Amino acid sequence: METMSLAKATAAPQLFVSCEGRRRGRIQTSSKASSCSLVGGVPKSVRSGSSIFQTGAGSLSLKHAVEKPAIAAQKGLGFSNNGALPVTCEFEKILIANRGEIAVRIIRTAHEMGIPCVAVHSTIDRQALHVQLADEAVCIGEAPSSQSYLNIPNIVAAALSHGCTMLHPGYGFLAENATFVDICRDHGLNFIGPNPDSIRVMGDKATARKTMKQAGVPTVPGSEGLIETTEEAIRLANEIGFPVMIKATAGGGGRGMRLAQEPGEFVKLLQQARSEAGAAFGNDGVYLERYITNPRHIEFQVLADKFGNVVHFGERDCSIQVLLS
Repeated sequence: METMSLAKATAAPQLFVSCEGRRRGRIQTSSKASSCSLVGGVPKSVRSGSSIFQTGAGSLSLKHAVEKPAIAAQKGLGFSNNGALPVTCEFEKILIANRGEIAVRIIRTAHEMGIPCVAVHSTIDRQALHVQLADEAVCIGEAPSSQSYLNIPNIVAAALSHGCTMLHPGYGFLAENATFVDICRDHGLNFIGPNPDSIRVMGDKATARKTMKQAGVPTVPGSEGLIETTEEAIRLANEIGFPVMIKATAGGGGRGMRLAQEPGEFVKLLQQARSEAGAAFGNDGVYLERYITNPRHIEFQVLADKFGNVVHFGERDCSIQVLLS
């Protein structure tokens, strides 16, 4: 499969990466002018008392001081940020390709495991809480998501220039972008999440509907795939019957979703759903489903790892989301 190259930009500044015990690499970033820069690979700040950062001309080296909890307690080192002992995982670091509450939760959990974190942020988020809690922070673009949190070259450049070994996407943005996972793997980054094949089958909602129908699972009546034209959408909406739901194929959390109660408001809501989906997920594809009045929304959360371990957390009644929306 052809994946995006980070070296296609012309006349772009170069980043040279030097990480102890790891390969040297050279990548290029966008040359677009911005009030923030990735050049040089020097962290904005260092907040971890148990890590020593040595910076040089255009390079960054990280040494981790590893302490067992018992020894740390004997030395009176106490607890670090968020109640975690000052223990670090040697040669491991996570870049969090997200913002807000989910980024904060990831940072706190990683710190409890002794793993340092690199936060990314747009120009407008430079004082955000996840930036303050992270061990390092990198500005990756301007305020619009398309120029920052959806900017794959800048995110991967930030991870490599800061010696990250892992990348956590959080949810939304690039979390269900299979091409992004391929790019991370191509550049030696361990993507914390599903493999790209699983995302292609289930991460895209329109494809997931098709997969479930092929498996014989009942689905809500709706369009067979993504809507190509407004004329097609109008015809299908009339066939399905109003009220009808317009859903973003890459959406989540209610983003890119609209309820059309009658034909007169359908086209306007269709345009709104597409616009919101494109801004939030970088994908404006939508499909249609018949609206179900007073539904019960039951979920089963299943987690599996690459070692064959699978767990589920029972059922969860999410119907309250409908009541609050």
